[in-house]
Amino acid sequence: MAVETIRTACPLDCWDCCGMIAHVEDGKLIKVEGDPDHPITQGSLCIKGRKLVDRLYHEERVLTPLKKVDGEWVQISWEQAFQEIAAQMREAKAQYGPTAVLHHYDYGSSGLLKNLEGRFFNLFGGFTDTIGSICWGAGLEAQKYDFGYGKSHDPEDLAEHTDVIVVWGRNVSVTNMHMMPFLKRAMNRGAELVIVDPLMTDLSGKATRQLQPRPGTDGALVLGMAAHLLQQGLVDRVFVEEHAIGYDAFAEYVRTWTVEQAAEITDVPADDIRWLAERYGSGKAVATLLGLGLQRYANGGNTIRLIDALGAMSGQVGRSGGGVHYANQVHRFDYRKLMKPDARTDYRAFTKITQADEILAVQGTEQPVQVLFVTRGNPVAQLPETGKTLAAYESIPCKVVIDMFLHDTGMIADYFLPCTTVFEEEDIMYSSMWHSYLAYVNRVVEPRGETRPDWMILQGLADELGFGEEFGRDVHAWMEEAMAPLQEDGITREKLQQDGFLKAHEEPVAWADFQFGTPSGKYEFASSAAAADGASPIPIFEEPVESPRRDRELARKYPYHLLTIHPRRSLNSQYYHVLKMPERPVVEISAFVAEETGLADGDLVRVYNERGEVLGNVKIVSGQHKRTIKIEEGWWGNRGTALNALTSNRRSDLGIGSAQYDCLVNLAKA
Repeated sequence: MAVETIRTACPLDCWDCCGMIAHVEDGKLIKVEGDPDHPITQGSLCIKGRKLVDRLYHEERVLTPLKKVDGEWVQISWEQAFQEIAAQMREAKAQYGPTAVLHHYDYGSSGLLKNLEGRFFNLFGGFTDTIGSICWGAGLEAQKYDFGYGKSHDPEDLAEHTDVIVVWGRNVSVTNMHMMPFLKRAMNRGAELVIVDPLMTDLSGKATRQLQPRPGTDGALVLGMAAHLLQQGLVDRVFVEEHAIGYDAFAEYVRTWTVEQAAEITDVPADDIRWLAERYGSGKAVATLLGLGLQRYANGGNTIRLIDALGAMSGQVGRSGGGVHYANQVHRFDYRKLMKPDARTDYRAFTKITQADEILAVQGTEQPVQVLFVTRGNPVAQLPETGKTLAAYESIPCKVVIDMFLHDTGMIADYFLPCTTVFEEEDIMYSSMWHSYLAYVNRVVEPRGETRPDWMILQGLADELGFGEEFGRDVHAWMEEAMAPLQEDGITREKLQQDGFLKAHEEPVAWADFQFGTPSGKYEFASSAAAADGASPIPIFEEPVESPRRDRELARKYPYHLLTIHPRRSLNSQYYHVLKMPERPVVEISAFVAEETGLADGDLVRVYNERGEVLGNVKIVSGQHKRTIKIEEGWWGNRGTALNALTSNRRSDLGIGSAQYDCLVNLAKA
């Protein structure tokens, strides 16, 4: 039988949102390739995208609804699942109100129609939401205060017009591989590459220079650079006087800093700080590409605000080839129509990061959590302080997980409802992190077993709860409802499906018109919105909570910084069961740490702090910050390693984000 090719898109939550071509033979997906016609991803596809086929057909994939009976899984029908779960929801609502139902979600599977989860819970009458972000919430809030929202340049602008590329806290080839051709074009044209990262990256060897600040001190590095710009008269006066407010207050704070002070705090030589500052103030176009790890500290939001301010005061904002690239929140979907927030009568919000504390605080009160829904995530593995998460979830009488595999969170559920993969459903994909292309997801194969799309599972529950008609059941109608604001740009659902992908935003240079989304309409060095939220109006630097300069006693017991970075071959915990993994994680340490601890390559080591411990095997590496330890995250605790037993569930300073990188540990041979 002839092989049919069908256009679709990758659902993984990364910068790239790749176009894909599915190859189908006799109703079976045999492989996926990158779509060569996609203007950004241009036919290449990472291993995570290619292995989506393995997840589709993996032997451990759950294909029927499951119920836990006396600690064992029993297959049940969809009808039984809907009846029993709806009964639990009705009882909880009748006794305690709709906020007795809590929804935790993340973005393990992306797509426009995944937002129908909100529609379901709002039509139920309300719920307890989990807000904020494990991933990048503090940085989003930071750029809201500074710019109004996050917006990045078109990658073509970087390739054609950037003179200096500063990759700050991002391993581009791992987490944003399709940026690489644009970087290479810029570098072939003569652009200079600079890396700021305590760890070595794939691009480190190609950089003119790499600065390696002590983890969590990037803000101090910026203040040293800003002080040098002020001292040398390298500030863009036109921008700060005509297109910004609050600059004088920020400059007054900067004058309390010196390059030498920043060097002492960051471990970066003073000459390197001056050197990079002069790149920003040289008159050349400097593009700053920010990673997400920068804001995973208690001071993380202010760190992003400080880097924004550095770009603004040096004239890099609104300039071709410049910009501070963190997010690209330019898609104009009508989320209110799709999600119907006005339908709810009650609402409560816990934060994703501290939800365990908040759940435990209300259990036994008049407003407990009785039913938990988890969608598109594996919070038991991904949330910090695993022990707290388990204790909180175990206190909830009914736990429902919608997913494909029995990961750590699936294993503690009472009901497991199996959903489809991207190849078995229709949707629309888009990136809120980088480029602005929309991509249409066509159904490639029929759903395996009894699996259903997320929306269809929720629709079945809505029918049982009595609001199925209002929830709806027409995929195309939902898409068209959400896409209504795009019609003025000539973008319709039909045209998107026909073309496969369309550019939803045409502005090549962010903020080129200097019309910002802030209350003042200008760039805000001093933010009234930040002040109203109880934060500092200007960005400031404070030491991380777990820091040798802030808590010397803690640092004596736990002298090393732990960074639990994104894995190279997986998206968080999604591929653990698909990949051939070692028995234990690799613990990468510097020669300095090896000498202090007496550890050697391959040693079995215990990594520990007051929250917990994990076992791993040592690998001594060169180049990374001498007191920094690196372990790739994504491990499943039910298979031996709960890495987040070590991390703290404290919040970041802005945006109720995670401070998981704010983590000190010690090592001992096991």
